[in-house]
Amino acid sequence: MTIQERISELLEERGWTKYKLAKRIGIYPTTVYDWFNGKKCMPSNDSIDGICTAFGITRAQFYCGIDENKLDEEQILLLDLFSKIPSNKKQAVFGIMHALSDKT
Repeated sequence: MTIQERISELLEERGWTKYKLAKRIGIYPTTVYDWFNGKKCMPSNDSIDGICTAFGITRAQFYCGIDENKLDEEQILLLDLFSKIPSNKKQAVFGIMHALSDKT
């Protein structure tokens, strides 16, 4: 499943239009339409956050089932948790991860 397919699935589940999603996120409707019209535009990280907020789901729930990124559940959970860490503490997380990995 692609990101566009996942967004379409969520829209269908809720009976929303792309226009309604754009208004809920606070972006131009043309931006949402561009994600689907073959221009190969992808939602930014901020847009993904907005989509998740609009649908009332976490990033992990959003990415669940998307093969394109080839992420397993643990990786999705890590990404979701990492997105919640304040910017000034992310370097500390990287330091811990480097210390725990074999590639230091």
